[in-house]
Amino acid sequence: MTELYNKIEKKIGSLKFAVIIIVIFSVMMIIGTFVESYYGTDFANRLIYKTPAFMGVQFFMFLSILFATFTRLPAKKRLYGFYVIHTGLITIGIGSFVTYIAGIDGTIHLPPNSPTRTVVLNTDVIEIIAPEKNTRATLNLPYTPFDKNIGIEYGDIKVEDYYPFAEKETKWAKSETKKTEKLNFIHSSTYVLANPNVTQDFTLSLHPEAFDYKSSMTMGLLNITYLPYGMFNCFQKKNQSGIIIWDSKKEECFTLDEKNIQVQKTSSGKRFFALNHEGLVYSFLPDLSPWAMDVELKPIMNSPFRAFSMDLFKDKPHLFLFGKALAYFDKDSEKWISENINLEKKVDLPWMGFELSMTNHGDRKAPLTFPKKVLPVQENGSVVIGNLKAARIKVRDQSYWLTNEKPLNLLIDGVETRIYLTKKSHNLPFELTLTKFKMDKDPGTNNPASYESFVNLFKKDGNEQHHVFMNNPLKFDGFTFYQASYSQDPDSGQYSSTLSVNVDQGRPIKYLGSLLLVFGSMWHWMLNRRRKKKDNDILGLEE
Repeated sequence: MTELYNKIEKKIGSLKFAVIIIVIFSVMMIIGTFVESYYGTDFANRLIYKTPAFMGVQFFMFLSILFATFTRLPAKKRLYGFYVIHTGLITIGIGSFVTYIAGIDGTIHLPPNSPTRTVVLNTDVIEIIAPEKNTRATLNLPYTPFDKNIGIEYGDIKVEDYYPFAEKETKWAKSETKKTEKLNFIHSSTYVLANPNVTQDFTLSLHPEAFDYKSSMTMGLLNITYLPYGMFNCFQKKNQSGIIIWDSKKEECFTLDEKNIQVQKTSSGKRFFALNHEGLVYSFLPDLSPWAMDVELKPIMNSPFRAFSMDLFKDKPHLFLFGKALAYFDKDSEKWISENINLEKKVDLPWMGFELSMTNHGDRKAPLTFPKKVLPVQENGSVVIGNLKAARIKVRDQSYWLTNEKPLNLLIDGVETRIYLTKKSHNLPFELTLTKFKMDKDPGTNNPASYESFVNLFKKDGNEQHHVFMNNPLKFDGFTFYQASYSQDPDSGQYSSTLSVNVDQGRPIKYLGSLLLVFGSMWHWMLNRRRKKKDNDILGLEE
C-alpha cells in the first residue's frame, strides 16, 4: 500500500503532470472566456466554471502542488522559498474551497424607499406553497446548461422537464376546457397596424385560456378594444340612444330601440334605463358602468346583460375589433364606420395615416404561449435571448408549463396550491433601503457613464447612511455589497438599484496564502541569488 502511495505521489507531484494539468486548466479557461462573452456568465458557469469536471481539474492542481512539496522532503535549505511558495498555493486552494462551500454569491434588488433584506442566489428552485395547510416545500433544480428530464416528485406534483434557458413561442390551439365548448365568441386574432413610420403587430383574444393575451390595449392615443363578433351587427344598426345591450347567454346583441326601452335621466342628468327579463328587473347607468345595478346601485356580477354606451367613445380615437370586422367613430362625418376585414384586405384608418391588416384569426382557438429551449445570447454585457426559465409540471394526469415569470395557481383536492419557479433566496439579518440613485451619462448620449446608490442600513442599534459606487462597496457583518446594475420603472420613471452580494469566509485564508506566495517568491529569489553568487566565487577561485 505504501509502495502504491509513493508511486501516486511521485506521478502527481511530477513536473510532467503539473504541465498537463495546467494546460487542461488553461484550455478550459480560454473556452470559458469565449463562452461567457457570447452566451453570458450564467451559461458559462453551468457549462464550465461550476461543473464537476472543472472542479476536478482544480482539485488535481491542488494535489499536484501538495505532492510536489511532499516529494521534496525532508526540507532542504535551498528549497525554503519553494516550500513557502507551495504552502501559499495550498493555502489559497483551501481558502477557495471554503468560499465555494460556505460562501454566498447573489444579488439584492433595491426599489426606492422600500426596506429589503432578501438576497437572490444563483440556484433555481421550485417552491410549492399551500397557504391553507401552512405548508411549503422547496425542490432544487439541476445546475445544467441544457434542458433536462429530472422527474422530481412531491406528493401529486411531478417536475418532468426543466429548461434553464428558454424563449416564448406562440401556438394556436383549440380549447380543451368543457366549459367553453358551447361558447362561440371566444375567437382570437392577430393584426398589423402600420403607417410609413411605425409598424406594430399585436394579438387580442377573448379566449379564457389565452392568459398572456388581453382584449384591449393602447398605442399612443389610440385605444383598441376586442369584442365578440356578435356585437358587430349592432354597430351597423341605426341606434338613436347609442346604447347596445349584449346578452352573454344567447351570444347576441340588441339596441334599446329594438326593444322599445325608454331612456330616462336621473336628477343629476345621468342616463338610466331598466330591462325586464324573466321576471327580473335590471337597472343600468350606461354612461357610468356596463354592469347592471341592484337597488343599492351595486353591480350585479351574475347578470347576463352588459350595456355598451357608444357615446363614450366619440371624443378620443377608439378602434373596436370584432375578429373579422371593425368599427370606429369618424369625427369628420360624425358617424360610426363599420366594415369587414380578412387576411387579404387592408383597411385605412383615420388616424396618423394608419392602415390595419389581419394576419391570423382563430374561431374557438387560443394563442397559447409555450416555452422553447434556446441557447442564450449576450449583447453589450446583457443576455437578450434566453432569460426565460421553464419547467413542465405534471399534477396527476394534467401537464402544465411553469415559468419564472408567472406562478401556477392550482386546486389540488380542493386545496389552493401555488407553484413558483424562482431563485433560492437568503434573508439578511438587517435591511437596506435605497434613498437615492444617481446616474451620470456620457455627454451627448443616453449611455450611462457611472451610477451610484445612496442606501440606508437598518440594524439593531440604529441606522447608517452609505454611499455605494464602483470600487466603493458597502461592507457590513461579513457581507460585501457592490454596485452591479440598475433598472427603471416605465410608468413612474423611478430608478431601482441592484447590488451584488458576496460573503467570502475563505477570504482571510486566501489573503494569507497570497502573502506566503509573495514572501516565498522573494525568499526563493534571494536563496537562488546567493547560490549563484557562491558558485561564481568558487569558479573564480578555481581559475
